Amino acid sequence: MKGVTWLVWRRHRTARWALLAGTALVAGYFAYGAYGAADAVVRQLDGCTGAGAENSRRCMDALTDFQQQHQYPLRRPLQVLVLLPLVFGLFLGAPLFAQELESGTYRTALAQSVTRTRWFLANLAVPAALTVLFAGLVTAAATWWWHTVAVPLGSRFPWYGLMPYDAIGPAPVAKAVLMLLVGIALSLLIRRTVAAMGAALAVGGILLFALERMRAALWPSVLVRQQGADVPGAPDGAWVLGEGLLSAEGRRIPDVPRCWGAEDYGQCLARHGATGRWAEYHPQAHLWPLQWVETGLCLAVAAALAAGCFWWTRRRLT
Repeated sequence: MKGVTWLVWRRHRTARWALLAGTALVAGYFAYGAYGAADAVVRQLDGCTGAGAENSRRCMDALTDFQQQHQYPLRRPLQVLVLLPLVFGLFLGAPLFAQELESGTYRTALAQSVTRTRWFLANLAVPAALTVLFAGLVTAAATWWWHTVAVPLGSRFPWYGLMPYDAIGPAPVAKAVLMLLVGIALSLLIRRTVAAMGAALAVGGILLFALERMRAALWPSVLVRQQGADVPGAPDGAWVLGEGLLSAEGRRIPDVPRCWGAEDYGQCLARHGATGRWAEYHPQAHLWPLQWVETGLCLAVAAALAAGCFWWTRRRLT
């Protein structure tokens, strides 16, 4: 490592050490939790992880104790990981070019036989590598812990919730890269460090909210229509997007509140024209397809932002 790349690496030494310390702390905490949970599954939940076993009184008490000891203590770190992508955009991306543009030191670098392309790529490569490395380590540890506790807890710890979905798998890493590029793009446009950081926080928050709202549409859901008074709806562990009643012709009809307290619920529904049920859902098997589609979407937008930033430094930077 030499030249402008070494200078950029050296300039990020404070952020690098801060990220390393934070990563070691959070990843170590999740790894320790995963190890303890795996041991507890063997000791506390023997015979309680099979289908229907959790309905026994002994297993219900054992699962509750397991949840209190090995899921609840890590809720706070999970909440922190939901905001992890914003950290990279706010503290690595937004100040990246804004500091040099604000102070004018970029002119010194460009005057020393360093091309704009090399200057841009060196400034982009170092924070991007740090983002992928540290975000990847943290989410890998969180995914390990989640897999250890999610299998025995089942529906008590649904996979589609904001926690853990936004803290496991490849999607958080891709969102961290996207937030980094959002911060970089804003640093080039605004050219003021504090203003770029504020804009990165606002724009990043809006993008993360939009991703969360569109997540259910990223992969085709399962739609079932069944006739019968006692037909089951979505399977256990599914992310239910909607469900309701069907008429004999297969049309969706509104629920019938007056039947909720009826002794014969099925006959009451039939008298009001409801003969079946429909349900739209994502089964648990859709977790990783949803994650990978969201990852690809984030990386595609990040690549477009990187190309736009490259063009800006080549054509518009003065």
